[in-house]
Amino acid sequence: MTMLGLTIRTALSRKDRLMVIGISIVVLILLLATYQLSNIILKPRVKTPEDIYKREVENGRIVPDLFKSMEKTKIQIPSRYGYTLSAVVLENDVTKRIENNHKVAVLCHGYTYGKLGAIVYAHILMELGFTAIIYDHRNHGESGKKYTTMGYYEKYDLETVIDWCYVNFGKDIRIVTHGESMGAATVLNYLNIKDNVALTIADCGYSDLRTLLRHQMKTIFHIPHVIFMPFAIFCLKLRAGFNIKDVSPIDGVKKSKTPILFIHGDKDTYVPYQMSIKMYKECKAPKKLYLAKGAVHANSVVVDYEQYKRVVRDFIKKFYDNER
Repeated sequence: MTMLGLTIRTALSRKDRLMVIGISIVVLILLLATYQLSNIILKPRVKTPEDIYKREVENGRIVPDLFKSMEKTKIQIPSRYGYTLSAVVLENDVTKRIENNHKVAVLCHGYTYGKLGAIVYAHILMELGFTAIIYDHRNHGESGKKYTTMGYYEKYDLETVIDWCYVNFGKDIRIVTHGESMGAATVLNYLNIKDNVALTIADCGYSDLRTLLRHQMKTIFHIPHVIFMPFAIFCLKLRAGFNIKDVSPIDGVKKSKTPILFIHGDKDTYVPYQMSIKMYKECKAPKKLYLAKGAVHANSVVVDYEQYKRVVRDFIKKFYDNER
């Protein structure tokens, strides 16, 4: 081999090594960035009960005197995954009337929040005679510290809470589920595994996690989803054992016979309101769509509280009370 040939081969070899090193660095950076992104999903910074209560009072979602008047029974419900779910049964004079003993509502809060965030909705349903059960999702509030999965394992925890209700309140009860944001996705995703509730209310829920992540990668994190999505799917599967394609509330909507009330603010940029429109169109069961004008994410109940109550009351009267 000539000296020139050896020099060219050495140069090419050095170039190849540099390319391999460069690609490895890029892949490592992508993996680290995706790991941090997965932490936002799996291990979010959740708000404390004290912070939630203060925020709810400031935003007019909790009226302290009304909250104090509710009878509260704290319970711990064992999850199938080895932790406990911290829950509270809420009652008042209306819920205790004999004619209301079949009415039970299970409410699911949103991402990074807690069960006190469901009080505003519990109060509306309690006025209609429903005993309300609020609880902290896994990795939130006072419940067990497992990964947050945006509705995947949460739907099985909801199943556990609903089963608890049937055991403790009787098989003749008729349950309404209500969820806000991730809670809405959870009550809809639950319909993928069970269709044993009388009515569902989904406030600002997402149709599927993959589309939501794609939207938020673009609008919040400003990163290309084409590059990061495959890494995110891999990382979530590796760390938490679930595939984001299995967090698909819209699939539950398509197959369910449960009446569903969809609620969404038309100024929601966190979870696009078009997701609720899409689910509404795909729903074959009795349904209604209420778009709250001017409401941002999880704010429909505040923008027009009386209208929110009317929409909920009318839907329940039509598809719950009249079906008994």
